[in-house]
Amino acid sequence: MSLFRLLLRWVVLIVGAVIGLGFFLFAVVAVLVILLVSLLTGRKPNVQFRMNQNPWAQRRARGAAAAPADVVDIEAREVKDPAPLPLQPPRH
Repeated sequence: MSLFRLLLRWVVLIVGAVIGLGFFLFAVVAVLVILLVSLLTGRKPNVQFRMNQNPWAQRRARGAAAAPADVVDIEAREVKDPAPLPLQPPRH
């Protein structure tokens, strides 16, 4: 039973290493192909990763033109400087 477990661990380790090495080689080949294509065409590769800043926000409609947002008119007023804070530590 111990020999079976040892062999199973080695097989799982080797299969995992082969899969990991395969992914790594795929990534290296993909980068080289993108680099070669960009060198031959003279254009920068257009590889962009976009992340939604707020994934819980509602999605906007793509096809229909978005309705213009309501314009809010505000009254501007001057904000005075706050009073300076004391430089001494608080007393307990």
